[in-house]
Amino acid sequence: MEYLFQKVKVLDPRSKYHQKTVDVFIKDGIIADIKKEITVSSKVKNISSQNAHLSPGWIDVGTTINEPGLEHRETLEATTNAALAGGYTGICSLPNTKPAIHSKSEIEFLINRSKTLPISIFPLGAISKDCKGIEMAEILQMIQSGAVGFCDGNIPLQNSGLFMRTLEYIKMSEKAVLLNIPCDLSVAPGGQMNESETSTYLGLRGIPTLSETIGLHRDLEILKYVQSKYLAHKISSGESVNMIKKAKQKYKELFASVSIFNLVYTDEQLAEFDSNLKVFPPLRSADDRKSLIKGLLDNTIDIICSDHHALEPEKKDIEFQKSEFGSINLETAYGLFQSNLSTELDTETWINKVAISPREIFDLESNIVEVGQSANLTWFDPKAEWVYAKSHSRSKNSNLFQKKLIGKVLGTFVKSNFFSNT
Repeated sequence: MEYLFQKVKVLDPRSKYHQKTVDVFIKDGIIADIKKEITVSSKVKNISSQNAHLSPGWIDVGTTINEPGLEHRETLEATTNAALAGGYTGICSLPNTKPAIHSKSEIEFLINRSKTLPISIFPLGAISKDCKGIEMAEILQMIQSGAVGFCDGNIPLQNSGLFMRTLEYIKMSEKAVLLNIPCDLSVAPGGQMNESETSTYLGLRGIPTLSETIGLHRDLEILKYVQSKYLAHKISSGESVNMIKKAKQKYKELFASVSIFNLVYTDEQLAEFDSNLKVFPPLRSADDRKSLIKGLLDNTIDIICSDHHALEPEKKDIEFQKSEFGSINLETAYGLFQSNLSTELDTETWINKVAISPREIFDLESNIVEVGQSANLTWFDPKAEWVYAKSHSRSKNSNLFQKKLIGKVLGTFVKSNFFSNT
């Protein structure tokens, strides 16, 4: 089928049409023409909306999936439908499933499963078997089967020797990336939130930024020794931003990501004990939040991730101290960004951090908005208002239900199909 996006403002700094309002004609899944105005036959599906923007399709790095083994939380179908609703045409999925994604058979399962789904799944394999941080998983075999990177997902890797050996294997592949949430768990056993005046006031055990900076220091020292490819995943403190900024002057394949939650919220917003804001790394101070914003602006931080993590009510709708870390956010990440950060970060920054940098770091298809390129696109309106009333996920662990958000995804074009949210 043929499609025509009419009067869209292109946001893609790599394209000669960047910041221009044009028509974009798609035929057989390829961008066939881009002009100020294109006339087509009545058989072509016209796609239009006021104030519509068009960018390369967004990629979410570090999406927690639950299939295989945890489908009561969320199936892959539900995850991908939520991703489409949020503007994502691909996800780099974490390996924390049952069984974990720790061998070539699980990687091949996800890649084959992705062929039947509307978006692309780029699997991250586990560093260790069952993500337990003890015995190395099948790194080379998973690379050969299509893994784009490796991590133990939501579990910070504590075994330094295992971290070093994985970096050495990744160095041989030239493409894969090692991700890790930098954190020395022994510094904050049983921690519930950021260590601060707020945690003391609420009577909750704190997680100091020291736990993150010690973990990051170890990771950077091993990176210095091995000279491989590493992404510090979901950094949360200003000190970590400074450490990475300094280290990036020496290591060209050092990268960093941040959770949208840490860009929007601070630990003071936990005063109501909302377990849906209990995330990991924890929400930090207002000064940390400002440092993370600055880190995005000066490109110390390369990626913004949705930090999507579905959990059943038995894990979240309980006392704050007993609840697990995590919140769903694929559908609401852009709305959360645009509603809260538009005075500090512009939409072009969002595109750079969710559409361009992930593709470059993980060596994915570029999908530039140019004639002859594959059409992998997100269509959105930065000013549209909407209410988050219904989730595609089986889990409902979000603080945003029935909240009004600014910035709406209108639709996506991926795998030669158009999916409308209007």
